Amino acid sequence: FDDYHRLMGLDLVSTRLLVYQGMSGSGKTTAIEYLCKHHRQLRERSPHTFRLTGPRCLLPPLQNELVVLDDVRFLRQLLPLRRLLRAGNTVLVASHLAPVFFLPLRLLWPSRVFVMDQDEGKIERYLARKQVGFSRQAVAQYCRLFGANYLDVDFILERRPGADFDEALAYFLKFCQLDLTPNPLSS
Repeated sequence: FDDYHRLMGLDLVSTRLLVYQGMSGSGKTTAIEYLCKHHRQLRERSPHTFRLTGPRCLLPPLQNELVVLDDVRFLRQLLPLRRLLRAGNTVLVASHLAPVFFLPLRLLWPSRVFVMDQDEGKIERYLARKQVGFSRQAVAQYCRLFGANYLDVDFILERRPGADFDEALAYFLKFCQLDLTPNPLSS
C-alpha cells in the first residue's frame, strides 16, 4: 500500500465522513481497506461494507458503527449518507462522484476528502515496485491522458510484456484505444 496521502498519521477521532474520490483503479477501495485494518483509531472496529445497487439504496439501521460505502457512482447513492451520519456512524466512501457533491454533508459533519487519481508520484513508485523502467515524461503524459490509476497502467503494460513503460505507452497510444466515458453526474 502506497500511503501517499499519509492516511496512517491522520487524527480521525472526530472525523465522521471520509471520501476517497477517483476513477476506477485509482486505489480508493485499497486505501479504505488498509485504513480500516491498520489505522490506530479504526482497526478495533469491524467495518460494515455495502455496495449500493438498485434504485432504493437501502441499508440496515446502524448506529455508532464504521460503515464503508464502496463504488458510489450516482447521486442517488448519496441518499443514505445523511441518515448514517445522523445515527453517529463513521462513514468511509469510495466514490466516482466529484467532491462538490459531498459539500452539504461536509458542512454538517467533520469530514475529509482525498482525491486518488492525481498523483504522478504514486504511478512512478508503482512502476518501480514492479521493476518496470520509465521516464517521468511518460508517466506525466499517461496521467494527463488517463489519470493516475493503476488499472490502466497494468492494461498498457499487458500489451507490451517485457517493455519499459515508455515503450509500452508509445505502443499503446499508436495501436490501441482506451475509451474514457465520463459519468455525467460526477463532474
